Amino acid sequence: MRTRRFAFFTRLIDKITKSPSNNMEFIYYGHLVVLSSGTIDYVSATVYEDDSRYSGELADFSFDYWTYELNINSAVSDRLEEIIIQSFRSIYGRHRVKVCEDE
Repeated sequence: MRTRRFAFFTRLIDKITKSPSNNMEFIYYGHLVVLSSGTIDYVSATVYEDDSRYSGELADFSFDYWTYELNINSAVSDRLEEIIIQSFRSIYGRHRVKVCEDE
């Protein structure tokens, strides 16, 4: 069985954190990315398997820029969860980012 690499996720999270808007949709490396937020201090992101909402989700997570709290609602694998966590920690610092995982 081939292991999925998710190499684009580190670059994607960098793009999300630098995005001028937290309310937008775009295609990134063939995956639909939906960002939504009611405020500039928070973003919720859903990344789909391909360029359609009907393909299923790769990951769904949110980040609070004020408290540095990362909430991972779902991810297709533990490896992807770890990539998401490490990406935010590389941007904001290892000890600043607090991780919450929904069961």
